[in-house]
Amino acid sequence: MSHINSQNLTPSKYTHRYTPRHPLAKEAVSQIEKCERRSQDIVQAMGYPPKHIISACDRLRHVLSSDILGLNATDIDSYFTAHEFLKTLLSVLDIKYDTFAKDIAQIQYDLAHYPYPLPQYHLRAVINFTWSEGANWMSRGVASSKAVAYLPQNIAKMNAAKRELVIQQCLAAHYAEYNGHLPYNGVINGYQLIIEQRHEMVDSIAYDLPQCE
Repeated sequence: MSHINSQNLTPSKYTHRYTPRHPLAKEAVSQIEKCERRSQDIVQAMGYPPKHIISACDRLRHVLSSDILGLNATDIDSYFTAHEFLKTLLSVLDIKYDTFAKDIAQIQYDLAHYPYPLPQYHLRAVINFTWSEGANWMSRGVASSKAVAYLPQNIAKMNAAKRELVIQQCLAAHYAEYNGHLPYNGVINGYQLIIEQRHEMVDSIAYDLPQCE
């Protein structure tokens, strides 16, 4: 999406405070680097008065380092809403808003309909292995990796009924593939769903083995 190659940018005195994660932010940082614009000059051009330059620079850094471009409005002021700040910033940097309008709308939709950050779902089989004396850490690691039952990336955005159905389908598919076919006489005894948010476990659900047809 970016029209400016932002790969392998060497941070300079103009961009070292930013860690862009979204394509729009990478485009903005590339433009800042290209035009050699200081953060205080940018926010001043956006209309901030001198007494609010420091806090505005902090907000600019937050927006350009956020994966959702600061659109969750956790860092706002009396001058701009989260969306207005972004639109004004793009105007000051001579970046066309329409280029990223769809991305911005998607972020706003997700924030309105889903928790942020989205919880992470991990489904694993509970397996008992009979390790032989020759099973080193590498071979054990490979065998243990078979416990992962992969879930679709968008599972956190599904409603509860749909998510449960998909979990059951993934669980059954994993069991059909690995039951009786695991190294070191591995036996699947059940499944466990781990739910994490902000890198912390918030829930754990145990599942029985699927019913064989």
